[in-house]
Formats: sequence, structure tokens, C-alpha cells
Amino acid sequence: MQIRNFITVLVAALSLASCNSNGQGVKNLNTDEFEKGVQTKGVQIVDVRTPGEFAEKHIAGATNIDVNSADFEKQMSKLDKTKPTYVYCLSGGRSSQASNWAAKNGFTEVYNLNGGIMAWGNANKPVETGAAGRKQQGMSFDDYLAKIKKSDKLILVDFNAVWCGPCKMLKPIVHKVQKDNDKVLELFEVDVDKNPDVAKTMNINAIPLLVMYKDGKEVWRNMGLTDEATITEYVKKFSAGMGGGTH
Repeated sequence: MQIRNFITVLVAALSLASCNSNGQGVKNLNTDEFEKGVQTKGVQIVDVRTPGEFAEKHIAGATNIDVNSADFEKQMSKLDKTKPTYVYCLSGGRSSQASNWAAKNGFTEVYNLNGGIMAWGNANKPVETGAAGRKQQGMSFDDYLAKIKKSDKLILVDFNAVWCGPCKMLKPIVHKVQKDNDKVLELFEVDVDKNPDVAKTMNINAIPLLVMYKDGKEVWRNMGLTDEATITEYVKKFSAGMGGGTH
């Protein structure tokens, strides 16, 4: 019992470090506040995603400085630390990291976009797109619906991204649960970067996100990290009466 309680507390703590975390010394803004701020003269906008993500779509006027690149600190240091600095990423995790660095290194005004460009897009805010953005839309939402409706098993959808640390931690857990319950559970992994139309329609503002479907209808979802026992509990709950049962 003590071990189980410890694991639960650990998972909860790790969830705080998910891809939608916030920090001190930075003002976190919603999409309306962020839009008003970036339209003000004399500000600088920083997109801390990868160059590929930036090429797909970005907020007008933004400078791309990948927070995970080797020269991130060098490139950030070239900016004017006295100017209001507006930072965003996909869902808020990387921009939180970058914003906290900026606040600790002399930037006087730092603003982080809660929910990142996913929230921005869900709020129908304008973006600029390049050739990559027009060509790489991934599956349509109709394709997604067809996928979750075609199976007679439960379907567990894992929304993730390759850069997301918590997503990487969750991946082996969901794979094990699927393997242990393969007669009643199918796993469907969706990279939100590669499938922006699905992410927008599903109103996904943070990852990792698990969504479970039965007969094409959503029956459970979980934002952030969770453990094997919790996922298995819901698999057993919603697979009751289905052919095969759980292992």
C-alpha cells in the first residue's frame, strides 16, 4: 500500500512537469491577452519550437529560436532584454522553459502563451504558413473518426509529440497495457505536430493526452502522466461484457 501511494504521489509530481507547465517570474497569458500584446509596437515574439514546426505555421513577426538547440542561449542573448518578450511553443511546455530562462537572465518583461499555438489555433487566431504547412496536414478529422469507429475493441488514443518528455515516459506504459489487453484494446498514436487538423478539432491544448473510445464514443480521457494501474482499471471497466475479456 505504501509503495502504491508513493507511486501515485510520484506520478502526480511528474505531471506538474508536463508539457503545459508554468513557472515563476513569467506572466502567463491567454490567447486574447497574448494577441493584444504582440500587436503592440516595440515587442519581440519568440517561437521556441523546431524550425520544421515554425515553417509549418507561426505567429506573424515571430523569430524562431529552438529551445532545444545547442545555441539557444546564444541566440536569445542577441535579443533586446529591455523589450517586452512574448514566447510560445506548441502547447506551453517548451515556452515555459524558455520564458523562465529569459526571466532569470535579465529580460525585464516576459510573457508566455498558455496552451501555445494549439490554443491560438483553437481560438481562430491568425497564423502564417509556409509550403510545409500547406503540404503536411496529416490525417483529416474524418480520417480520425473513421479510425476510432472501425474497431469492435476499445480504442485508446495517445496524443503525443516527439519532443514531449512526459509523452516519452507514458509511451511504454500504454504499450504494455495494450499488449496485456490485446483482445479488447487497440492503441492508436497521434502525433499532434503531424496532425494539426485533428489536434485543433479535438481542442487539444496540452499533451500527453489519452482518450479512450468504445463503439466510437469517448468514455474516458486523461491529461498528463498516469500509471499502468489506472489505465488498466478503465480498460477493465469499459471492456466488461466484450468478447475475450482482459488478461
